[in-house]
Amino acid sequence: MTRVDQVDDLIDVLARYAQIRDRLAAMRLRTPDGIVETAAYNCLFRLADAPARSGELAEAMFADPSTISRHVAHLVRLGYVRREADPNDGRATILVATDTGRERVAELRTRRGEQLRVMMNDWTEDDVRALATLMGRFVEGAEAALACAVTEEGQN
Repeated sequence: MTRVDQVDDLIDVLARYAQIRDRLAAMRLRTPDGIVETAAYNCLFRLADAPARSGELAEAMFADPSTISRHVAHLVRLGYVRREADPNDGRATILVATDTGRERVAELRTRRGEQLRVMMNDWTEDDVRALATLMGRFVEGAEAALACAVTEEGQN
């Protein structure tokens, strides 16, 4: 099998996983107000770890500020995020996860962990460690490629 074939196989596997992940997200990320987009939950996960300005959040997520604004507005309506005056600059606003938002993140992290443990129940510790290591390398490569693309786009 050539390197091209291997990369094609990887692309197919990643596409299948993305479809499954999106389907599970649509089923599990429902709120009383409907489905919250996965990207909005990604914002919430970041904000649960640390408050941020909207622009900082957009940059950290490699996203357009208007997209982040839309996601944050939805999270605010759900009561998961609130806007506060930035203590370092009263003219600016920071986004802060509410207690309800942090509880939702904790619930989702627990569910996700349980789901992964079930999926990999028959894997050895070495298998899990190898996947984590290789996926870490893969994501670092993807982040570098994205940063390069963003830089190139900004230069055009």
